[in-house]
Amino acid sequence: MRAVAVLPVILYHAGFSWFSGGYVGVDVFFVISGYLITSILISEISDGTFSIARFYERRARRILPALAFVSICTFFLAWIWMLPSQFKDFSQSLVALSLFSSNILFWKESNYFSPAAEEKPMLHTWSLAVEEQFYIFFPIILLLLWRFGRNPAFYTIMIISLVSLLLSEYGWRKHPDANFYLLPSRAWELGAGAICAFALQGREVRKGSLLSSVGFALILYSVVFYDETVPFPSLYTLVPVVGTALIILYGEATTPIARLLSRPLLVGIGLISFSAYLWHQPLLAFARIRSLTAAPSWTLMGFLSLASIVLAYFTWKYIETPFRKGGVKIAIKRKSVFVFSGVASFMLAGLGVHGHLSNGADYRFSPSITELLSEVKNINPRRSECHVGESGSVPECTYGGEELGAIVIGDSHAAALIRAVERAMNDSDKHVLDWTMNSCATISGVKSHDGGGTCGEFVEYAVNKSHELRSDAPLIIINRLSSVLLGPNEPYRAHEVDKPSIYLEEPHNGRSELFFKEISHGFIETACEFSKSRDVFILRPIPELKVNVPEHMAFTALLNEVTERVRITRDEYNARNDLAWRIQDEAAEKCGVEILDPTPYLCANGSCWGDVSGRPIYYDDDHLSEHGGDVLLPLLSEVFN
Repeated sequence: MRAVAVLPVILYHAGFSWFSGGYVGVDVFFVISGYLITSILISEISDGTFSIARFYERRARRILPALAFVSICTFFLAWIWMLPSQFKDFSQSLVALSLFSSNILFWKESNYFSPAAEEKPMLHTWSLAVEEQFYIFFPIILLLLWRFGRNPAFYTIMIISLVSLLLSEYGWRKHPDANFYLLPSRAWELGAGAICAFALQGREVRKGSLLSSVGFALILYSVVFYDETVPFPSLYTLVPVVGTALIILYGEATTPIARLLSRPLLVGIGLISFSAYLWHQPLLAFARIRSLTAAPSWTLMGFLSLASIVLAYFTWKYIETPFRKGGVKIAIKRKSVFVFSGVASFMLAGLGVHGHLSNGADYRFSPSITELLSEVKNINPRRSECHVGESGSVPECTYGGEELGAIVIGDSHAAALIRAVERAMNDSDKHVLDWTMNSCATISGVKSHDGGGTCGEFVEYAVNKSHELRSDAPLIIINRLSSVLLGPNEPYRAHEVDKPSIYLEEPHNGRSELFFKEISHGFIETACEFSKSRDVFILRPIPELKVNVPEHMAFTALLNEVTERVRITRDEYNARNDLAWRIQDEAAEKCGVEILDPTPYLCANGSCWGDVSGRPIYYDDDHLSEHGGDVLLPLLSEVFN
């Protein structure tokens, strides 16, 4: 059964599309684990031989040696190949791993199904954290419940599992990331295995060729036909969970499914499945990290999938087995196991803390690479103070002197250029008023699909306040308008493209003509409303380069000793921004707003570039750094001439 669990997970993470639901292998693991552990607990509690120390000793022998070994190997690869920002994230995952809280870290960091998550070498350890968190409490709870009898314990576990299932069904609608990663919405899967253990206590596995075959078919169906759009965990998760339970309950040795799963190859993979699970994600993640902008080839990902099995065999033979059972020449005692566990956890945590506090061990790199990477931090030092998300209120920061000299309104692209506008104004007596909000399109009354946010209300406020101000200071609108219209173009945000995140009248299921018309009208009307009280300038879209410019340039220099420039063709820019330009032109025609075009400063020779003379002008893939703002000073100065 473990082979059925681990192989789909590996092939899913390798990117093979016919295993689009391979992530359900983790759910199969959960059920198997719940069944095996509960069977042991019931047997020992019934016999009066249960020992909490022995239980945790077994868990430590089973989990920690291989986990520590693979983690240390991964650390050395990360040291060689990861840039400081990546290594800092990786270091945080080592600390979380040592505390069995990886699921909490990744819940805060990323969506499991996003391409960005694919580059996290320790992403897969979230499931180990869920298991260990479960087993911290479960033996004690079961022991206490057993005092009231077997049946009360059984029914209590059933009720808790049902509540957890219902919580997962609620959770995917309201808090999908927390629902995916955290124990409360996952406990029912381990509980399903525990229920199987109760059902088989003192009994032989039933012979049910049909039911066990149905169970296998359910798992196979979910592996092949599920994908990242299926809410998980939820009632949909019952398909692989029930399938696994049917095989456990009815897969007697003579059934066709039992005979299939008893094939030597599958049994062998099952034996090394834990180590295979540990190895596969680091190998695949580093392949993606090293591939830069191009996806790794299927041949490479297939080879690495096989390599994870090979490495798993040696890890199982020389690391797992001696610690778990004791080899011919060594027998590791309980005290040594606990000492090793403590030392290993402390060491991993120490490495992680060092990586975090040393800014991703940036001292590993040459001055030239460090200089390239420094542009990542070349941003407005007041950004965190003055630029807020939709959950906060805009602080209306000012930059400069006492008199209002200009207003900048928009999203994070506007926030990136605030200080450049101040420098372009070149008047120490005047200030720039910051009206920026993250991901906030300058459209009065715009609403968010998730029902939260205050963007539309803030823009309405800004329009009214603009009319009240006793100043004719110009207002500059800066938005990532093409992202609003077409969705982001970063590969790791591809899941955001199909469905718009905002609307004005009614939510939209797709980027229809009605959606484009509504957003276009809203943007034009808002710009024209501002123009009733002051001169309004609209900045054409900044080229979006899809990859983090400083990190890409640094990484290519690290790998190839030659810095590769980042660019998109001018044709790509024109195709993506055609609609945005037409909307801006219509606003100019309707109410006389003026257009500022950055492309003569950012594009040349048929391409839009991420650097000028070898120095990055972006701090990521689409936001100009302070240096990038300096490149646009001649353009921004037109506002004040």
